[in-house]
Amino acid sequence: MTTDASYRATLQDFYRAMARCGGIGTSVPPRPHRMNVSLRVATALLALSLTLPAIAADAPAAAASGAPGAAGCAAPGADHAADRACALALARQAETDRAAGRNDAALAVLARADAFAPEDLRFATARAGLSLKLANQLTPAGIDAAAKSAPDDVGLAMMHAELSVAKRDWPAALADIDRVLAKRPDAVQAWEMRASANLARPDFDAARADVERALRLEPKSAVTLRLRGVLRNNRGDHAGALADYEAAHALAPRPDDPFVIGSTQFLMQRFGDAAASLARRPPPAPDGTYWRIWRYLALARLTGLERASGALGPGTPPGMSAIWPGAVVDFLHGTLPADALLAEAKRAQDAKDLSQVCEARFYMAEDALLRQRGDFVGLFRQAVQECPINFHEYEGASAELRAAGVPLSAPGPTVAAAAAAAASAASAP
Repeated sequence: MTTDASYRATLQDFYRAMARCGGIGTSVPPRPHRMNVSLRVATALLALSLTLPAIAADAPAAAASGAPGAAGCAAPGADHAADRACALALARQAETDRAAGRNDAALAVLARADAFAPEDLRFATARAGLSLKLANQLTPAGIDAAAKSAPDDVGLAMMHAELSVAKRDWPAALADIDRVLAKRPDAVQAWEMRASANLARPDFDAARADVERALRLEPKSAVTLRLRGVLRNNRGDHAGALADYEAAHALAPRPDDPFVIGSTQFLMQRFGDAAASLARRPPPAPDGTYWRIWRYLALARLTGLERASGALGPGTPPGMSAIWPGAVVDFLHGTLPADALLAEAKRAQDAKDLSQVCEARFYMAEDALLRQRGDFVGLFRQAVQECPINFHEYEGASAELRAAGVPLSAPGPTVAAAAAAAASAASAP
């Protein structure tokens, strides 16, 4: 039913998109926080595709299949496919009305579209967004006031939930989503949003239940498959996570896919595959810097440090300040000592309320492992203890410890060494 096209932009991008379509609103700068890239993709909820032009773009395919146009859609019936085709045709009519300035007609047609496909929340949300735009209230304050004055409006509730996600106000977001689900329990987008909020909190047990419910409703949702991939990676099921990411990519490719696929291949110690995946069109810094770092780590496991170093790209020029994680690149090049890396991480963490110190420990551990010096086990354990569980560095540290047969948190020797010591003690006179 839904696809990853429903989640193409952040809340800030949503307002920009609406402005390009004639909307009025101001951007909401979300509180910055870094998390698993696939999770950030999934939590960029209900944005560009909830505008009328994006929803109407689905209609030509329905028309090509021989489905009736808007004029032939009198009332919902028992044929789900026909009803959905009518909803899309009506959305296209609503966009035509809106473009012609027939705004009241567009709102009425969107209400009809919602009646034909109530499980698809795009129509209700598009109607709420258009209504706010026409009232010059497509702003955070306008969304908040409208949602409070009309608590039964599922479109407004979804928009308000999205606003709360951007603010990291998880209780408010979940309260809104639960109101939607009480009215429309088959709305996959709401289950996906609920799972995304629970992942970002993070409450992975609750998110797992949400994902399972969403997949029962729509087994081929690229959004839900990506969410399940995050959950599987977190539990150490990297093969399952990779299968989910690849299936989601086949359904609805995203620019972020090479990173989540490549980093998962790294977790599986498929370093050649990881390096190849991460070589595909990295984005600009800072996200693209993470791509380069993980590709370097994969190549270094294959070819050695010296031959892999070119994958890091240039370090920070003398006299310039590095935007995080640029300091990690300098450290891996050997031009920045470990204590200076931690100081840079602490400075970035204090400035942005992120978790760069735990990231630094993970990359220090990877470097120590590659060079076979220092307490890389201790550093990996620190990363596991300090990193949020929805960070790639948490996943990476956990995977490295599991691969080495080392407990994630318990101090002491490896599992194999501990078992050998116990056996030796038991056989001693």
